[in-house]
Amino acid sequence: DRDDLEAFFDTFVLEGLESYMLPGVAIAVVAGNAPAFAKGYGYANVEQGIPVDPETTLFDVGSVAKLFTFTAVMQLVEDGRLDLHADVNDYLTQFRVPATFPEPVTVARLLTHTGGFDEWDIGAAVRTPEEVLPVCTYLARRLPPRIRPPGELIAYSNHGSALAGCLVEEVSGMSFAAYVDSHIFAPLDMRRSTFLWPPELLDDMAIGYRSANGALQPMEIYYRHFGPAGELKTTAVDISRFMLAHLQEGAAAGGRILEPETARAMHSRQFTHHPLLTGFTYGFFEVEFNGHRALVHGGDTNPIFASLLVLFPEENVGLFIAHNTAEYAFREALVQAFMDRYFPREDDLPAPQPLADHRERAGRFTGLYAPTFMMRETSLEKLLTLFVQFRVTAHAEGLLTLHEPAQLPGDTPADWVEVEPLIFQSLDGGDMMIFFEDGAGRITHMATSRHPAAAFLPRTSADEPLLHLALLLASILLFLSAGVAWLLRRRRGSLAWHQHLLPVIALLNLLFIFSFAAMFQALAFDAIFGLPLWTHGLLALPVLSMAMTALAIVVTGWSWKNGVGSLGARLHNTLILLAAVAFIWQVLYWNLTVFHL
Repeated sequence: DRDDLEAFFDTFVLEGLESYMLPGVAIAVVAGNAPAFAKGYGYANVEQGIPVDPETTLFDVGSVAKLFTFTAVMQLVEDGRLDLHADVNDYLTQFRVPATFPEPVTVARLLTHTGGFDEWDIGAAVRTPEEVLPVCTYLARRLPPRIRPPGELIAYSNHGSALAGCLVEEVSGMSFAAYVDSHIFAPLDMRRSTFLWPPELLDDMAIGYRSANGALQPMEIYYRHFGPAGELKTTAVDISRFMLAHLQEGAAAGGRILEPETARAMHSRQFTHHPLLTGFTYGFFEVEFNGHRALVHGGDTNPIFASLLVLFPEENVGLFIAHNTAEYAFREALVQAFMDRYFPREDDLPAPQPLADHRERAGRFTGLYAPTFMMRETSLEKLLTLFVQFRVTAHAEGLLTLHEPAQLPGDTPADWVEVEPLIFQSLDGGDMMIFFEDGAGRITHMATSRHPAAAFLPRTSADEPLLHLALLLASILLFLSAGVAWLLRRRRGSLAWHQHLLPVIALLNLLFIFSFAAMFQALAFDAIFGLPLWTHGLLALPVLSMAMTALAIVVTGWSWKNGVGSLGARLHNTLILLAAVAFIWQVLYWNLTVFHL
C-alpha cells in the first residue's frame, strides 16, 4: 500500500537524514508487476537547495552497474554469441588473459566473481570523462594478474566484471555504452540512465558529499576506466523498471530484455563455498533477510555515493536505495527495517546445538583472516590488508567470536558455536560460518553467510598488525640512534668511509618511512587517479637501501672478524643492521617497491 510505504519511509528516512548525516536519499519500491512507491528525500545539491526527485535526480550507483553488464552478457549467451563455459580468450582480440593456471577463465567465472584475478584500485579512475579509456583498451594495459585458480573461491572483482563488459563489446561489435542503451535502457524506457556523460542528463546529477568534522563537504565526481563495473548513472524510477524486468522473468514497461529461461538461470545459485551458505547467481549476491531469500547488489562510489538494489523473487518485491554520501550502514539498516515491517520472520529460530567436544576444538580456528577481495597480492595496495583483517577468538566456553574491522562503535562482535565439524552457527541461529581444511587438517579458508562476496584466508603472524607496528617503531628508534652515534663520532674526529654506511642507510629508511606516511595521508583518496611521478622516486629509496644494506652486512662481518671498533660500537651497529634487514623484509612483504601502477 503506497500510503503505508510512504508513512514507513517518511519516518525512517527523515530520521536517517539527521542521524546518518545524509544530504539526500532516493527510494523506489516495486511490487507485483508495477511500481509501488518512489520518493526523494533531502537534497541533491545542498548548496543550491535542489531537492532529490526520484524521477529526474541521477545518482552514481557504482557497482549496481554490474547487474546491467551481466544482463547484457546473458543476452548474448541467449543469442548463442557467448558460451558461459568457454575460455574468455576465445572472444578477445585486443589482448589475452595469461594462462597462469591450467584452468581457463570462463564467462561464467566472471559472472560469479570466481575468475581468480587480483584487484587494483590505484590508477583506475580519472578526473574528466575525456580521459576515460575504452574498457578493452584499459584492460589490455592493466588487467591484474591471476593469483588463484578460477572457480575456487569468490573474490569480488571490478576488473573481472569489466572484462565481462569487454566481451560485450567484442561480441556485439558495439561500444558497451551503446549496447546497453539499445538493448536494456531502450526496451525498458529507461530514458534517464547512462554509462556515458551527456550534459543534458548530468545537469541533474546529484552532488556527492562526505562528512568531515560534522559538516558535509561537496566532492568532485570521478570517472572509472572499468565503466561496465561501476559507471552507471540513473534515477530511482528508472531502476524500478529494471527491477520489474528481473522480477517478471525479463519483461517490463512493454519491453523484454531476457527470455524467462535466461532470467531464471540468472537468478539461480551458480556458485557457493558450501551448500549451507548463500552464494552468487550470475551477477547477484544471495542474502537472507528474516528467512527470505534476496538477490542483492550494492554500489559504493567512495566516499560520495552508496546504493543498494534488493529483489525478493518469491515475494515479487524489489527495493532500491541511493544516497549521495557513502554512509553504508544506513542502507543495511533501512532494508532490515523494511523487512521487519513487511516480511517479519515467521518462526523463532531454534537455538544451535553445539558439538559435544566443541570446547576442545575451538582453538584451532582462531587467528587472523583476510577477505579475498582485499588481498591485493601484486601491488603496494597489499598494505591495505592490515586494515581489513577479521580476527577470530575463542571463549573459555568454546564459542568463537568474529571481530570485524568495520564494526561501528557500540556494535557487539558476533558469537558462533560449532554445530557440526567445521560448521558454526551464530547464537541467534541466523547465520552460518564454515571452515575448510586440507588433507593434513590445516585450515585453508573460511566463509560466512554474512559476507557472500568473499572467502577469508588465514593469515600468519607475519600479518599481525602489532608485529609490524612494533618492528616499525623499533626500527625508527634504532635508525635515529644511528644518526646520534654518527654525530658523536664526528665530534671526536674524522671517520672512515665504512662508518658512514649505516647512518646513510638509516637516513634513507627514515626518509622513506615518513615520506611514505605523508604520501599515504595525502593520496588516501587521490591514489585512485594514479600515483604522481614523484612517488616513483620515493618507492625507489628502499631499493637503494637494500643495496647498501647488503654492503653493510659484509662490512659488519668484517668489523667483528677483525675487532674493528669498540665492542659497544659493534653491538650497536649490529642492532642497526638488524633493524635495516627487518625493514627490508617489511618493504618486500608489502610490495612497497612495486611502482608499476
